[in-house]
Amino acid sequence: MSGELVGSEPFPSHATVTARVSKGAGTGRGVPDVLGLALRIPTGSGDWDLLLSSTGTGRFSRLLPRFAAGWRGTALGTILPYRYRGELMWFMAVPADPRPGEAPTRFRLHAAGSTADWRRVGEVTLHDLGHDEPLAFDPMVNRPPELELAPRWLTALREQAYAGSRRGRRRS
Repeated sequence: MSGELVGSEPFPSHATVTARVSKGAGTGRGVPDVLGLALRIPTGSGDWDLLLSSTGTGRFSRLLPRFAAGWRGTALGTILPYRYRGELMWFMAVPADPRPGEAPTRFRLHAAGSTADWRRVGEVTLHDLGHDEPLAFDPMVNRPPELELAPRWLTALREQAYAGSRRGRRRS
């Protein structure tokens, strides 16, 4: 599906994005699951694949996936931070228009440093909510050079996992 992003730094001020909303385990309707939002954001230095899953919003609860029965009241976060201009930064999306049984079409985007004081940095509106061709999002390859995934030791492990995923997709 596609969408429009209006944002402030580090997001572009305006961009057409590719998006996917998902349930992590694919459980049935109304059954708790880890909810997800994937955004491919074009930037001046290439694409940025931002992957978010349902999490808490506190200083420590944002570090863990959270099962949710629906979109209302659910926050979707990056779980692991990015290093941006020397500081750790987490991103979060909050549904702006949750409807019972349906994926939202608008999300408010927020950013926070180590203190978890969230500030609004943008909004994304999704369109074309039909079923698109599967798209592989890859935050290891698709990210602006000014945003480094952190911590470095865990980034190295994630890179190995995504490299295996890329190999698997080429074989199928």
